[in-house]
Order: sequence, then C-alpha cells, then structure tokens
Amino acid sequence: MTFAAHVLEFLVIAGVVVLGALAAAFFLGRAYIRRHWRLVRGHVAARGLMTSLAWLAAGRERYGTRSTPAELSQGSASRVRRRMWVAVEDAEAAVAHADAHDGPVAELPAVCRSLHGVAGELDKLLRLERGMPRHTTRTDAVRSQVAEVISAARDVQAAALRASSDATEPQVRSLVRHARDEVDIASAALSRLRSLAQPH
Repeated sequence: MTFAAHVLEFLVIAGVVVLGALAAAFFLGRAYIRRHWRLVRGHVAARGLMTSLAWLAAGRERYGTRSTPAELSQGSASRVRRRMWVAVEDAEAAVAHADAHDGPVAELPAVCRSLHGVAGELDKLLRLERGMPRHTTRTDAVRSQVAEVISAARDVQAAALRASSDATEPQVRSLVRHARDEVDIASAALSRLRSLAQPH
C-alpha cells in the first residue's frame, strides 16, 4: 500500500468518525432540548433567540407586503415560487372566508381556480429554469408572468376582503348599537343607585 493510499484511508475513517460524532451530538442535543424544553424556554438566551427569530419573521412579512409584484418575482427560483404560492393561497383564503360569510364574491372562486392553475404551470417553468443562465429572455418572460399572477392574486384578495367587510358591516353596526344601549342602561341604573344612596 502506498503512502497516498494510507493517507486517503485515514481521511475517510476520520471523516466517518467526525460525521458520526456530529450526528450523535445532534440527536443527543435534540433529545435533551425536547426533554428539558420547559427549563430551556425560560432561559434568557432562549427567550432572546426566540424574540430575534420572531423579529426576523416579522421583517420578512413586512418586506413581502411592501414589495411590488415585480420585486417579488426576482431572486432564486425556489424563493419566487414560494412567494407566488403565498400570494395565490392568501387570495384563496380571503375568497373562501368571504364566501363562507355570504359576502358578494361573484366569480372570485372561479378566478381563484384559474389563478391556481396558472401558478401551477409557472411553478413547473420555474423548476425547469434552474439549469439556464440568469437574465435570459425566456426566464425574464417567466418572471414577468409571475409578477402578473402575484398582482392578480393581490387584487382578488383585496376584492374578497371588501366583500367580507360588506358582509360583516350589518353585524358590526348591530353589535355597536346594542353595546351602546346596554352602556346607557347601565349608566342610568348606576346614577339611580347613587341618587338613592345619597342621604336626604
């Protein structure tokens, strides 16, 4: 056996040992954290980490809502696919909510089905885009179509939210009126009790 073969054999064995140790440490650490989660959750470092993660998630959410459809259609294919599906699913959820509360949704459910179908086709194209160089004419056309789908999904979501608002407006007005009447009754009863309690 040559020296190079000995070195290669040593490196392979050392790599296997290191990977085994890392895997064992990972599984043992995960089991420990699961077993002692209540204690770990109350620790200052754990609370700080969870707060940081929540802040980052909120920042990403703010970015997603402030970004234009054209901005959301840029970046890696997997990220663009995820953003597109989030927009489509948000529109579907808003329409389903409005429909369940008897909001005037008209043909919005059919539009959502069409959006879902087109998003599925664009998803396939974005998956196939991975092997192509960036900023080619064909991928730019796909990204432009993704931006249009995201824009249409946002429009559908806004229309569904308006429909939900129209459906719930009578209930809100009735509740506010009822609450105001009850407050007036309680105030009158309290004033009467105070007048009776005062010495004559």
